Amino acid sequence: MQVKIQSTLLQPPVLKASARQSLFWEGDDCNHVYQVHSGIVRGVSLSQHGQRQIVAFFFAGDQIGLPITSTYRYSAEAVTEVTYIRQTHNQWRSALIESCQRDGGMLRSIGAEQDPIYRRGMILGRQGALPRVAAFLCSIVDRLPGKSVGFKLPMPQLDIADYLVLSPETVCRSLKRLRQMAIIDMPTHDELIVHDRSALELAAHK
Repeated sequence: MQVKIQSTLLQPPVLKASARQSLFWEGDDCNHVYQVHSGIVRGVSLSQHGQRQIVAFFFAGDQIGLPITSTYRYSAEAVTEVTYIRQTHNQWRSALIESCQRDGGMLRSIGAEQDPIYRRGMILGRQGALPRVAAFLCSIVDRLPGKSVGFKLPMPQLDIADYLVLSPETVCRSLKRLRQMAIIDMPTHDELIVHDRSALELAAHK
């Protein structure tokens, strides 16, 4: 007979952050782990010369601020209104042990912190602005539930440009080109429809 493991952990409260509010700051002591419940969070780091860089975007289900080092490796800022939970390291480790005994689901969300940073490296390896923008859109579509063809894109083009190491004007021209190719449509500035996912993937590899 299979024994069902009952949770003995108190669930932490769900917290809210408004757009542009910080959850934690780069260089601060890494005392808590955060799990995004809804909304989008950007990971921001400062270069040695003090230049602000967006290193990743995080979505619902992602766990961020993992205790890999003693201090946070980037700052976490809400792009949209965000709901999240915050756990101490002891709470997080207890939840991890319980998850491993149950179904291991928490392990998948842990890997999500590293995946966006890895994806950015792969995207920046593309030659040319259009492939970078197309690869970025593919990565966003792949993170959405059901890989929806239509979704809100609340990230400012300035953020996207920073993330892709392009100018905002170049990002705008690339999005326009994808619209002309009938691969995407943008009914409003923050709404995007992917008409042809395969063609978008091809554009990302040109």
